[in-house]
Amino acid sequence: MPKLSADKIKARIAELQKELAKAEKSKEPAIRKVLALMKKLGVTVSDLGKASAPSAAPVAKKKSSKAGGTRGPAPIKFRDGAGNTWSGRGKTPRWLAEAEKAGMNREQFAV
Repeated sequence: MPKLSADKIKARIAELQKELAKAEKSKEPAIRKVLALMKKLGVTVSDLGKASAPSAAPVAKKKSSKAGGTRGPAPIKFRDGAGNTWSGRGKTPRWLAEAEKAGMNREQFAV
């Protein structure tokens, strides 16, 4: 990366400061809306602090996108003599892939 001169760096800083000021200014309408809603509902800033405290009600966990939800640990379906195991879920483990490459059948390792 080429070195920038001090003047170019200062110009870039000034440019970024202008962008920052513009971004901060765009937040003002949102802040006004939030404050108006808080006033309407009778919510104070200290109420917000209490709501974000660890003792507040737990936040609901995100549900899995799958219809059945999250699955628990799967039962072991394959095991070799060295104690390596695999549930049959996910990518085939290296030990089983190498055994299959050596001519063994996957069913030989079935539990």
